[in-house]
Amino acid sequence: MLDGLMIRNLNFLGMECVNLAKSLDTYTDRTGNLRNSIGYIVLKHGNIISSMFEAGTRGPEFDSQEMPGERVGEIFAKEIAKDFKVGYALIVVAGMEYASYIEDVKHLDVIAPAQTFANTRITQIAQSIVNSMRRAQ
Repeated sequence: MLDGLMIRNLNFLGMECVNLAKSLDTYTDRTGNLRNSIGYIVLKHGNIISSMFEAGTRGPEFDSQEMPGERVGEIFAKEIAKDFKVGYALIVVAGMEYASYIEDVKHLDVIAPAQTFANTRITQIAQSIVNSMRRAQ
């Protein structure tokens, strides 16, 4: 029961974070790669349980010879996942290497609001799971 609750809630939170981050309209995504590189994976004891990296709209400057953003994001998330061998984890990324530049130097939101949202929601989710487990006893 706990396993299913954790995975279901982490998946839902991942989708909420991705939807929030992709809905931000603070920057011009000329290729579509930055927005498409936003996605998530859910881990259980180091194993990927689920993931979501989807191609959306391609921008006018998209170069079909380059690796698409959704693939870059997925590779980046899997690299981060190697550090999580115990317990459950939700990893939400903006995989393009210039995402942090846009946030840190240009001061435009890419994924930071999703991180803030996740930090708030994870506490609520944990409390909800604890309450569900107490009711099941």
